[in-house]
Order: sequence, then C-alpha cells, then structure tokens
Amino acid sequence: MATHPSLVLAATIALAVVLAAIAIADFRRQIIPDGLNLALAGIGLCYQLATDANGLSVHLLFAAATFAAAWLLRRGHFLMTGRIGLGLGDVKMLAAAACWISPLLLPVLLFIASASALLFVGGQVVATGPAAARARVAFGPFIAIGLGSSWALEQFAGLDMGLL
Repeated sequence: MATHPSLVLAATIALAVVLAAIAIADFRRQIIPDGLNLALAGIGLCYQLATDANGLSVHLLFAAATFAAAWLLRRGHFLMTGRIGLGLGDVKMLAAAACWISPLLLPVLLFIASASALLFVGGQVVATGPAAARARVAFGPFIAIGLGSSWALEQFAGLDMGLL
C-alpha cells in the first residue's frame, strides 16, 4: 500500500525542522540536546507506525542495534586513543536516524555524513591552514545531511532496496 503523499510531506517537513535544529545546536555548542534526539526518534517512529505498524518492531530493533554498534565504535576508539572521537549525542542521533530509514540505507547515511564531514575539514584546512585538521568538529550537522539525503533517496527516488 502506497503512503499518502500528504503524510510523506508532513514527515519530511518535520524531519527538516528537527535536523536543522540539531545541526544548529551541535554546530554552535558541540552538543546535541537529548530532547531533539528524542523528537527525531519519536517522529520517525510515529511515521513508521502510521505507514506500516508491522514494520515498527524492525525499526525499533534497528535503532537499538545502531545505538549498540555506534557506542561500541565510540568506546573502542576511546580505548585505543584515550580520546572521545564520537560524542554520545552523535551515537543517540544515529540510533534516532535508524527510526526513519530502511536498515539497508544506513551505509548510505554514514557515507554521506562522513564524506561531507571530510569535505568540510578539507575546506577548513585549505582556508585556514593545517591546524584545522586537528580541531574538534561537530558531527551532528553531517549526520543530518546524511539522514536527510537518505530519507530523500528512499521516499522520492524509490531507493528502499525493496525489502521494507
């Protein structure tokens, strides 16, 4: 059954608003407020419930698995380097993002987020010098770019991998 275009439009607008708020907050203060991550997850799960109640459990499991994998990556990096490389807000945001997209689109989200972050840092290095490569960079805005792009690919280009 096809999802009504008005529901997709409303979800897309809500997603854009929450992602913009997260990107602004993280870029300014390098912190993603829990309330925004909760809103991101809650709206995504409501959309999944409205479109396919049976798929809700898949998205909940996917969100939990994404959280666990991102947290383990964060912890492993800390154990190897003694530095926090991925903030806990980023870990929560990735789990919340999993409520929005097909599980098979997570690599697309991560590629877009990572590539855009690397392009940003590269631009900073070119503009201000090599010291910029060692500066802390908020990853939330880039996760937002990755999620927004993945959502658009799934909803408007039909890239849902045909599984969910």
